Amino acid sequence: MQQCSIYDKSLRFSRATYGILVLVAFLIHNQWLVLAAGLLTIVGALSLKLNIPYQFHVLVFKKGGLSSVQKDSGELGFVAGMTGALLLIGFLFLYFGKFVEFAWIYILVVDLLIFLACFVGFCVATLMYVLFKKLLSKNNP
Repeated sequence: MQQCSIYDKSLRFSRATYGILVLVAFLIHNQWLVLAAGLLTIVGALSLKLNIPYQFHVLVFKKGGLSSVQKDSGELGFVAGMTGALLLIGFLFLYFGKFVEFAWIYILVVDLLIFLACFVGFCVATLMYVLFKKLLSKNNP
């Protein structure tokens, strides 16, 4: 895939923003905040230019000397898309009233995974992306 230059601190800030939004949604049991976080994450998966928290952080701190790193653009899109999809699945459970208690626990687990990727730097979706990429490259000579 194509490499792109990103600001790692800005990416962490955007993940923390989505994580806080989902945590607040969990604490006040607001399904619409879960939907908002899911949609914002999916829109951000399309392009970093559409990732509002990322662009805000870059705008505010660019003069402070943010350092950029090279990342696979497919990885970034996959991670954000997967996160958004997981949040939308939780929202659908809540919206249709199916397994509501399970849905809130599921959303909390997704939120913990978002914070794990943000603060520790270990992202389960990135691991999945790498495994899928290796499996697909073995099958295609």
